[in-house]
Amino acid sequence: MQRALASGLLTLAGLAVIVTSCAQGEANTAAEVSEATPASAEADAGSGSTTCPPCAANQKCSAGLCVSVTTDADGDGVLLGSDCDDHDPAIHPGAAELCNGKDDNCDGKIDEGFDADGGGTPACGVGGKLADCDDKDPAVHPGAAETCNSKDDDCDGTIDNGFDKDNDGFYACAHGTIPVDCDDTNPGIDPGATEICNGKDDDCNNKTDEIPASMTGSFVAPIDPHWKVAGSGIISSGWAQLTQDVADQSGALWWNAPYNFDTFDMSSTFWIQNKATGADGMTFAWVPGNSLVTGNGASTFGIGGLNGYSVVIDTFNNVNEPAVPFLAILYNAPVPVTLVRATIPNVRDSANHSLRVRLDGGKVSVWVDTINYVFEFPIPGYAPFVGRWGFTGGTGGASEAHWVTGVSMSFPNGQGCVP
Repeated sequence: MQRALASGLLTLAGLAVIVTSCAQGEANTAAEVSEATPASAEADAGSGSTTCPPCAANQKCSAGLCVSVTTDADGDGVLLGSDCDDHDPAIHPGAAELCNGKDDNCDGKIDEGFDADGGGTPACGVGGKLADCDDKDPAVHPGAAETCNSKDDDCDGTIDNGFDKDNDGFYACAHGTIPVDCDDTNPGIDPGATEICNGKDDDCNNKTDEIPASMTGSFVAPIDPHWKVAGSGIISSGWAQLTQDVADQSGALWWNAPYNFDTFDMSSTFWIQNKATGADGMTFAWVPGNSLVTGNGASTFGIGGLNGYSVVIDTFNNVNEPAVPFLAILYNAPVPVTLVRATIPNVRDSANHSLRVRLDGGKVSVWVDTINYVFEFPIPGYAPFVGRWGFTGGTGGASEAHWVTGVSMSFPNGQGCVP
């Protein structure tokens, strides 16, 4: 015996519709289609309802009830039979798809068109998931491995996180306009650091200790222990005296550390006693080996036999020489060989004068009192060598005093200090 169907009138969106509450195995009224199918029992998408019992063929499950497919509960003009979510008027066939985690246009796809790079993550964050922060790059998305490339690869809001391990503001890769940190484990080493004398490339310019080996101003205590004197040389009253006003003297001032003489820039202040006859003269020299002595004879500026090269302020007029004082560049063989000469104003006047010598690629430039007298003179057959640098002076058979102070030496190619 058949059981009677309970029927009632349900008003949805202002429409009177027939709602039939169905039980498993029960028949429908003659007013409805006689057979129900399992397919018609599915809830419409987005309704949030549970599955209904089987509904009639002209019905659809909505909010746990079997409702006529001619219902338009959300009033969007699309009947339930075609509307995939009859509870949201913004969702229906023909609606614009938005990036919101919903199938707005009822085409069975969610957020289509919002994954431009095909990486599987849409450009919006829904359902507690992060949005794709760069939908033009499939390698950038939430969950991606962060790499050092100036991008937020994993979309966590931080760029290159994990690649500034020492927290000094510089990264293990070029970070936008920020240059690379050459040691990301040491916060004292980065492109913004100051180079100090420690055997390290503190400022990440691929040079180590490229700071001047210098005495700032004058030779006053405490005097750097690398300064050494030889022969008649002494350090006194803020100056290094190479020779006294005594005949046949030779003296030297050396910086006691080895350097490769490929490129350097030296500046100093010198003083030569005002004597009518003058004496041999003084030099700035760079010589091979570790010699801290004077050359073989006071008549060779205190540099003879030490090899290497020197810039000479000659203050004694020998035969076949121009009027003194003059400037010369020597090769310091056992007997010094003059490579080039230049006439300079009188500096044998008991007054302070400046001397600057620059070597670059085997070419020497010399300034006296900021005036350039020798410019990029190519030393014949020059090859860089390791040795010492400093100043020498000699008086020969005459006499005059030679002094030097305010010495500063820099090696731009990555030498200079002694740790």
